Amino acid sequence: MHLTFLVCSVSIGIYQGCVRSKQTSTKEFFIADGKMGILPTAMSLLASLTSAASLLGTPVDIYYYGTMFIYYILSLFIATYLTIKFFIPKFHYIGSVSIYAYLEQRFSLTIRILVTCTYILVTILYMSIILYGPSLALSQVTGLNIWLVIGSCGLVCTIYTSIGGMKAVIWTDVLQALLMFIGLIMSIIIGIFLFRNNISQFFKLNKTGVIDFGGPSKVFETVKNGNRFQFSVIDLDPSIRYTIWSILIGMTFSSLANYACIQTQAQRYMCVKDTKAAQKVAWINYVMHASMQMLYVCVGCLIYAKYSQCDPLRAKLISRSDQLYPLFIMETLGRFPGFTGLFISSILSATLSTFSSGVNSIATVILEDVYKRISNKHSISNKHQIFYQIFGAYAAPILGVYLLGLFSSRVKSRSVLVAFVICFIFQTVMLVGSFVTVKSVKKQGGQLPTSVAGCVPSVNITLSLTTNQT
Repeated sequence: MHLTFLVCSVSIGIYQGCVRSKQTSTKEFFIADGKMGILPTAMSLLASLTSAASLLGTPVDIYYYGTMFIYYILSLFIATYLTIKFFIPKFHYIGSVSIYAYLEQRFSLTIRILVTCTYILVTILYMSIILYGPSLALSQVTGLNIWLVIGSCGLVCTIYTSIGGMKAVIWTDVLQALLMFIGLIMSIIIGIFLFRNNISQFFKLNKTGVIDFGGPSKVFETVKNGNRFQFSVIDLDPSIRYTIWSILIGMTFSSLANYACIQTQAQRYMCVKDTKAAQKVAWINYVMHASMQMLYVCVGCLIYAKYSQCDPLRAKLISRSDQLYPLFIMETLGRFPGFTGLFISSILSATLSTFSSGVNSIATVILEDVYKRISNKHSISNKHQIFYQIFGAYAAPILGVYLLGLFSSRVKSRSVLVAFVICFIFQTVMLVGSFVTVKSVKKQGGQLPTSVAGCVPSVNITLSLTTNQT
């Protein structure tokens, strides 16, 4: 099935580039001449925001850290409102293919090129993580060759992005967004209802010795007893992964930077005809994005209900936490022909959509912000968490430049340049510190306990990992 999906993606690129449109201008290639529909553009924005690292990593975060992540939906709402209120009108007023053109008008060409180079660096790091990490997890669980997965994704993205431009990227994103939703929904439906109908008792051992679950009420009871319903972690300790403050403050600014200051996403706002259409794109994207976060929470709860008495990582059924969701799929959807292929296609969809968006946006800023401006002047985890850490570290200076430009008329180019460099250095130090700091697992809001007491055959529960569940 995943081979069919890759062929469909290439076919869309060829059709958009060679049949429906000849891509006669850079504006058509990069922003589809501003003539795309609202719904497909919103779905494309969602797909560009949803990486395979998110698809594989967020349910695992729910499994290990509980449901505090659900407050992220509120952060997304605040970020969407601020983007619609302040950023989208400015982008359409300037009318440039690149959103960083504003920085030259407000400050200087130096600031524009500096921010563009930072964006390119962040995006390359980001694309590397979202391409390699999920490919490695899939290869180790499903047996697919990792270089085949990476190579096929890279080749397919290059073909349809280079031939079809933004129109191909958007329409393939629509297909990919649908597959991501279908994959998550089928995980939930089969995980609950089909197991309830096919298993005579609420719990039954499968061939690997892991316990299956049955029925929504039993899932709710298991998740509740496992203390996974977490809604009130208000600790101010910055080393705790998810608290009210880290989500409502940290993730709000991170999401705002993602929505408003990163070319990959903001470029979608220029693909529709006017400001009002772009604002509708942002709101529709918010509804779909919030729905996907809810699906992540449901899947994470189902994974915990299945493995509450036999943690696969501690039982050494898997070697890495990001293999947990693929293992869950192999042991649930794998019993039904075709559904494993559907899941693999949904993961590849998340990878392709993010990678192709990155390729297109990097090409846009290199041409518009670097090549054209310089030539004119001189006449010529844990991959999910690592992604958020890297993105949060280096998107923050970019967001700061935009906020200064929009809300402070007195700040000049030289001051912004100094502040940007200092912020960049500070964020780098903080990023390195977050990697080397040893985080306590015993605090409220830290990683929650797991168990191997229900594994069959029995597993030595003295494994040196987290505290045992009582």
